[in-house]
Amino acid sequence: MDSTAQQRTQKYVSARRQHPAWLLLASPRAPLVLGCLTSLFEYAADGIAEEEALQALSEMLAAYAAQDEYNIDPDNTRLLAGRELREWIKRGLVNERGQRIYATDALSSAIRFIDSLDNRIMTSTASRLSVVQREIENLDVGLNPNPASRIASLRRKIQELETERASAEAGNIPVLSEDEATERIREVYGLAAGLRADFRRVEDSWREADRQLRQSIMSEKFHRGDIVERLLEGQKALLNMAGHGAGSGCRHSAK
Repeated sequence: MDSTAQQRTQKYVSARRQHPAWLLLASPRAPLVLGCLTSLFEYAADGIAEEEALQALSEMLAAYAAQDEYNIDPDNTRLLAGRELREWIKRGLVNERGQRIYATDALSSAIRFIDSLDNRIMTSTASRLSVVQREIENLDVGLNPNPASRIASLRRKIQELETERASAEAGNIPVLSEDEATERIREVYGLAAGLRADFRRVEDSWREADRQLRQSIMSEKFHRGDIVERLLEGQKALLNMAGHGAGSGCRHSAK
């Protein structure tokens, strides 16, 4: 067997055993848990109350208790919901802070995968191709140091804008179709959800850095100078992480 295939397979085997999104999707009650959590987090700006999540999951389990494939005891749905929720907190599918539940990157990944299976709403091949072509052109311009090529690219953009302005002045305003508008909204929502997850990840990193700093201060293993140096290094790393995340979000938004 090809070594690349073996490495990739080993990576997938490891992900199936450890990654929360894969573990969720492989679990027997995945449709119920995912459907419940997706609905709860859809409009949650600051997570959801743990009690609210527990109640919603209990109701979801009760609604499907009659189906043998889910192995649900209809008289103990509340207890089972609590076990499910604790299990996914433990596995890192959701985070729990101050009796509130927060979505993680793993949950967002699982949701995006399920949404991608919906064949009713798909970006057309032509739309995808235009995005790829535009990015190839942008890459070519960004890598080419020739002034003449850059000037030619700018002139093409100016001409396109002039043509678009003339069309608008003539009253020809193209409007997205219903399917196109829906797809754009889904893409924006996906990007926004990812950005929110980025900020949560940075917040969690700061919390972990604070915890480690407190342990260092209380420990006798480090001198004060070493502790300050470790703090500054940690802050630099976190700021770099935040900067890269913000830059990525801006680039996505620009597209």
